[in-house]
Amino acid sequence: MESLTVETTQNVDIEFQLASVGDRIIAYFLDGFFTVCYVLLLVLILGVSGDSFNWIFMLLMLPVLFYHLLCEMFFNGQSLGKMIMKLRVVKKDGSELTFGACFIRWLFRLVDIALSQGLVALLTIVITGKGQRVGDLAASTTVLKMDGKSHLSDTIYIDLKDDYVPVYPEVQKLSDSDMQTIKEVLLVASKDSSYTSIGAPHPLVIKTKEVVLKKMGVETKMSGKDLLNTLLKDYNYYHK
Repeated sequence: MESLTVETTQNVDIEFQLASVGDRIIAYFLDGFFTVCYVLLLVLILGVSGDSFNWIFMLLMLPVLFYHLLCEMFFNGQSLGKMIMKLRVVKKDGSELTFGACFIRWLFRLVDIALSQGLVALLTIVITGKGQRVGDLAASTTVLKMDGKSHLSDTIYIDLKDDYVPVYPEVQKLSDSDMQTIKEVLLVASKDSSYTSIGAPHPLVIKTKEVVLKKMGVETKMSGKDLLNTLLKDYNYYHK
């Protein structure tokens, strides 16, 4: 199984399992099946024939046109087919998947899939070796297999509970790069047994706490580890 390794600013390599071409093709056909079922259902309900024009039918066909854009935007990088195959579109740097990135991927489907019957997408994915079709290259995204050894928990993305209440609104002063550094520091600290074994705070955690508090302009008695984990949650809350 192909993988994508990202070298972080703390010289920590994070390995992601890329979605295979086969899985992506199956997800594509599953999405096609769902959209065809939707169209057939519309025809059955509205009784629209190929020779007649029905503006209600045309209006209800818009979700088919924007299917992939809407799904990836509102279902966090997943269409129905990708959900079944456990695939997800993510930004290569681990930052939040934006509407702009989803729109670029959707727009390039015309070149990658529609006009070339998927040949351009297939060739590009194979040639790049990073699970990227032309749309992914343009949007700086890739597609991951979510049951692999690395997950989105290795990025700044954190799945929050619906009733989560943020603690530090000042976290909005920090950037994606700051949050990636925080995640990397926590990762390094958790792997350093010389500190975890005695329960002492890691120097990197202490220093990072000082830096982010200064950037945000706040004070706290919260421990460094708890603070950094809280900031990750708060940042995801404000950028969901």
